[in-house]
Amino acid sequence: MNEVDEMLSMLRGAPLPQALEAIDGPVMSGLAAGRERMAGRRSLGLACVVAAAVGLWGGMAAPERVPDRSLLAIPASAPSHLLAV
Repeated sequence: MNEVDEMLSMLRGAPLPQALEAIDGPVMSGLAAGRERMAGRRSLGLACVVAAAVGLWGGMAAPERVPDRSLLAIPASAPSHLLAV
């Protein structure tokens, strides 16, 4: 145990390497980027919840039903429908 204490006391007096002095900037920018990603995910999730709520509210609040029309049907103003081809 005395050897460990001696090694730690030697390290305490030694100067920091140059690489460790410049590590603060990249670490702090990485943390800031992580916070920005989390804020983006949070706002995207909130937008999805709001869109779902508005869609459900709009769908349930319709006073009358819309007649079912197929998306593949020929529109009434199409030339082939008007000319009965």
